[in-house]
Amino acid sequence: MKNECTRRLLVPYQRESVRRELALYLEWYNGHRPHEALRSATPDEIYFDRDPASESPRIEPRRRWPRGSPCASPQAAVRGIAGQVVELKLSSLSRRMHLPIVELKRAA
Repeated sequence: MKNECTRRLLVPYQRESVRRELALYLEWYNGHRPHEALRSATPDEIYFDRDPASESPRIEPRRRWPRGSPCASPQAAVRGIAGQVVELKLSSLSRRMHLPIVELKRAA
């Protein structure tokens, strides 16, 4: 929490403001940040018994990459055809730049 949250922002003096910042951090930490100890799942995915996004079929942007070739852990199958153009979307939770949300989608 120190490295990812409180050392990256100016901590407000008012108690409610501090609570709001910590609540946002906990929402990001549990809902958006993958954890290595949970095999790249988020705590919310584990707690609510949802399939981890890291295990869903992946997009393969490399055109000549062998379909059966393993990817980084956890292993995931390729969705669609190889060589698809992807779009990287970066956002943040409630405009807090120290709480990034990263999404990778097929480009339209």
